[in-house]
Amino acid sequence: MLRNIHLTLNIGLLPRLFFKKPRWSRIERPLERLWRPRVAKADGRQAQKTLAAHFPAFFHTNILTMAPFNIQSQDYRDLLDIIDNLRSQGLDRYVALPEIIVCGDQSSGKSSVLEAISGLSFPTKDNLCTRFATELILRRHPVASVAVSIKPHHDRSAGEKERLQAFSADVDPNDPDVGPVIEAAKAAMGLVDGGGDGGASGADNRRFSNDVLRIELSGPQQQHLTLVDLPGLFQAGNAEQSADEAPLVRRLVLDYMTRPRSIILAVVSAAYDFANQAPDKLDEGSDSERAFVKMARNRDVHLQLGWHVLRNRDHTMRAASSAERDAKEAAFFTAPGSAWRTVEPAHLGIGPLRPKLSTVLMDHILSQLPAILADVDALLAECRLGLARLGSPRATAGEQRQYLSRISSQFSTLVTAAVNGSYTDAAFFGNVEPRSEEREHTAGVEEEEDDDVAENPNTQDNKQDHTGYRRRLRAVVQNRLTRFAKDMHNRGQTRKIVCDSTSDERIEHSNGKRIRRDDYVDEVKTAIAMSRGRELPGTFNPLVVGDLFRDQCKNWGRLADECTESVLQSCFAAVAATLRHITVQDTAEKILQSRINPAMTTLKKDMADATDRLLAANITGHPVTYNHYLTETVQKVQNDRLRASLSNVLCSYSRDDGMTIPHSTIETLLDKLLRATEPDMQRVAASNAIDYMEAYYKVALKSFIDNVSVLVVEQCLLSKLPGLFPPDTIYAIADDDIRHLAGENPDATAERARLVEKKTCLEACENELRRLDKHRVPAADEAEDGTSTTD
Repeated sequence: MLRNIHLTLNIGLLPRLFFKKPRWSRIERPLERLWRPRVAKADGRQAQKTLAAHFPAFFHTNILTMAPFNIQSQDYRDLLDIIDNLRSQGLDRYVALPEIIVCGDQSSGKSSVLEAISGLSFPTKDNLCTRFATELILRRHPVASVAVSIKPHHDRSAGEKERLQAFSADVDPNDPDVGPVIEAAKAAMGLVDGGGDGGASGADNRRFSNDVLRIELSGPQQQHLTLVDLPGLFQAGNAEQSADEAPLVRRLVLDYMTRPRSIILAVVSAAYDFANQAPDKLDEGSDSERAFVKMARNRDVHLQLGWHVLRNRDHTMRAASSAERDAKEAAFFTAPGSAWRTVEPAHLGIGPLRPKLSTVLMDHILSQLPAILADVDALLAECRLGLARLGSPRATAGEQRQYLSRISSQFSTLVTAAVNGSYTDAAFFGNVEPRSEEREHTAGVEEEEDDDVAENPNTQDNKQDHTGYRRRLRAVVQNRLTRFAKDMHNRGQTRKIVCDSTSDERIEHSNGKRIRRDDYVDEVKTAIAMSRGRELPGTFNPLVVGDLFRDQCKNWGRLADECTESVLQSCFAAVAATLRHITVQDTAEKILQSRINPAMTTLKKDMADATDRLLAANITGHPVTYNHYLTETVQKVQNDRLRASLSNVLCSYSRDDGMTIPHSTIETLLDKLLRATEPDMQRVAASNAIDYMEAYYKVALKSFIDNVSVLVVEQCLLSKLPGLFPPDTIYAIADDDIRHLAGENPDATAERARLVEKKTCLEACENELRRLDKHRVPAADEAEDGTSTTD
């Protein structure tokens, strides 16, 4: 009978396969519902290069090929000790550390598996055995010893932490029985016995704890290995546990399982087959036995690290020694005719399992070390930035004023850098990698000549929502002004004058924004007739040009307002981001409300006034320019139009045979050219007026775009931003206002204490990790040179 057969598996590296076919209701379903795995990736090759010089015993040949190493070496023990020390210092609270966690259903044989691995005697009764995580640290040493301690959860009070850290228990290293230790730890953690389905589980009646019991076992036969045993999952309550407490256990197990660097050693009892049949029906040679044999051969539910099969003690061997237990197991798997003889010996019995676990853990640690160090560095940077925002404790008005002065100075420095486009402060400006649509927006390379499209651009000022980009104010403003210039060229005209050959369909679809030149000449001819003065026929009143220009630039004010409002919002976003970067949220919001917002309102009014003055200079009065570009443009347009007209006439008289054209024909051609001259003097005047209006429009447009950029955006806004919160005004602020702006609330005090604690832990752990990383550069250089290091 197979009631004592247990299948163990490691699913940390390829966890999804474990849940490929739901077959075990008592172990798989809870895990399947709770666990959404997140496996961290790291550069294992870099880790090997990093550790090669510091732990040469690991690598017998090329360090880049991961040659076999001695898992019982002192170097391996030192590395495990460092990881365990990091865990004991609380680093696992902030950074996921490589670890093997042992989980499974209650009564799945989990305790028996741990006992077989370690030699410790665990409680194996069917009711609740453990009510907290147990960290089992195994080390090979000539002298056997056992050390017991408790690592308090971070939510414990200072007094409780001190009391629990003082916990210890005496264990006979020659016959280690952790049953009494677990009971003593339960009492120290404040856990109570008793329960039932209706039992309460409040703060004063706790049966599970987030504290961790640490058992360090050394001996001459031990493997270098660290395991974390978790409470068994259960569904129904009994006298020892309440059904209401099942979610608590599941949350505790889930917390460990969701850590991205956890390797999960799941224990599944062979007593539970696919139909969840009773143990006394699982006979040798039965279909259920063959099914589990197939699974153990990794052919049914395939796992990257495979399955491993153990035979634990039955009731008759409960008093047997570890050696007797191992011998009985070996005899069972090698018995003649046994179905288990078809399974690879490396996947059977406790003997191969111990070094297998050590090897898997070692490989995982090596691959994860560079990523762990990177995580610690990143968290340290966050802590330091958070503490810099909080500043030193400030209870007096003088301390608060000094804090505001520092904030003001940093604010002016960062805003000046943002305005000048000097993005050297990587902590603030970051690295910008815009998406494809952002690149299109910033490049601004597409010239849009179709007003139907240009009138409805699918672009927004904040389309580039990358935090680093929004803080790079000069880039944001430059890109927005570039788009403003394009908008003015494409959408600035009230109506676009197009050639006479433009199709009716294109004219109709423009919604009145296009007009043929001939039609426009007729309109202007009427306007000239209504504005006649003492000018001669064929000439026009100069004021007509101003009227036509003012009609064409009606869109300028709207486009200018859109641009200046967009730039103003971008500036406010950058200013707010600067304050939130250098100080805490509460202080930043108070400064924004009391200092920045009123100043920005004033700047907004200044910009509006400046824009109105520019518009008034163009719209009121008569056109004025001394730019020679005006006359050159008029002459060029008229010459081009005359050339096109003459070309059409001449093309009808061209000959390709090289024959000389008779004199009579030339006379006829001259007559036709003379008749091509416009006889309607009013249309001539209207055409000339349009030419001058269009030429002047181009001159005024360029000037207006530049003036909005310089006189409005630069002078009225950007140049004023660094002085919004100047340091020299801090000492003129009243004490009451200083307390309002920089006073420290209880939340900030608690946050500072939390960050200081976190920073202290990370810095201490970083020193340990740096010790491992001290030879990284030479190893990397050797790899780049194509050389290898051998032992």
